[in-house]
Amino acid sequence: MQLIMDARALQKQVDGIGRYSLGVMEALSRLEPDWTLSVIVNPEAAVHVEALHVETIVSSAARFRHEENRELTPLIESSGADCYLNFSMAGPAPSLPTLISVHDLMVLNVPGYFGSSFFRNIIGKFLFGRRIKRSIDNASAISVLSEATLSDLRRAFPGAEKKAFVAGAGQDLFSGDEEGNSERNDYLLYVGNARAYKNVTRLIVAYSRLKAINPRFPGMKMVVRRDRAFKDFMRDVQDCSARDSITVLSHVTDDDLRKLYRSCAGLVMPSLKEGFGLPALEAMAAGSPVVASVGTALEELVGDAGILVNPESVQDIMRGMALLTSQPDLRKRLARNALERASNYSWEKTATAVAGRIREITS
Repeated sequence: MQLIMDARALQKQVDGIGRYSLGVMEALSRLEPDWTLSVIVNPEAAVHVEALHVETIVSSAARFRHEENRELTPLIESSGADCYLNFSMAGPAPSLPTLISVHDLMVLNVPGYFGSSFFRNIIGKFLFGRRIKRSIDNASAISVLSEATLSDLRRAFPGAEKKAFVAGAGQDLFSGDEEGNSERNDYLLYVGNARAYKNVTRLIVAYSRLKAINPRFPGMKMVVRRDRAFKDFMRDVQDCSARDSITVLSHVTDDDLRKLYRSCAGLVMPSLKEGFGLPALEAMAAGSPVVASVGTALEELVGDAGILVNPESVQDIMRGMALLTSQPDLRKRLARNALERASNYSWEKTATAVAGRIREITS
């Protein structure tokens, strides 16, 4: 099998899609040693694939642009590959068997995804919807990370679910030998970006109210990537009454992130929407319970390893955080459940599902 993979979603600063791409590529190289693997990456991210057993093809072709099909399709079709695996949901549409990855459809179903401009959101939703449909129509198979995303795919593109399968995801921060967190430090943790779907404004309001009610309420550390939403996020932090109890961190190393997951009382992730929820899985693999949103992919992932809350209710988010910090026995039980549930997810399982579907569409 000769497989060409499109990992242009991988950035210099690795985010969730980047971790997914690297995790699946590394697992595929181990599970399928007889396959010939090539990967397309942008120049600034090439360093991340140097340790993998793959041929690297550096391309500056930007994602989600009309030019990418013209620039990359000839390269893909002339590579001799049996299959094209795109770690993104939109991109070139070559004639060979193609598997695309739909991580989520928030670009289509989350209001304000493109910022505060009404017209920008209307135009963005239209353009991305057209590009995604083109890729879905061309794809031989579609991998999704969760049943929740599969449901979103079914609603947005009726019939597309016939090509789709749930591949899940994994994490590589922890090896599965963690212990429960009954003796941890007394602080809450948030890990993610600050875009609208992450619901950090409500989280900050909920935390500030709890701190006002009880000045001894634990502190909160927030690991937030610097992107287009970071400036508004910092304004929310500075304007809240509990700003002195909130520590904001950016650009943390994997070692720092491991320490945070291992030492926190629990992760708080009240997202309005998620395609999977990698920080929740990482926290669970560290033995940390999670305050997570009901009605999202987080509910599917976290289950009995956390406290489920209504993400649109500040009061319910407060309830989740208060329960987590005030009941050590509950934390201990949730921590045990977290370790057990996290063990069900791995890059090996995801790569096995992906490899199996590749064999089907190329046979």
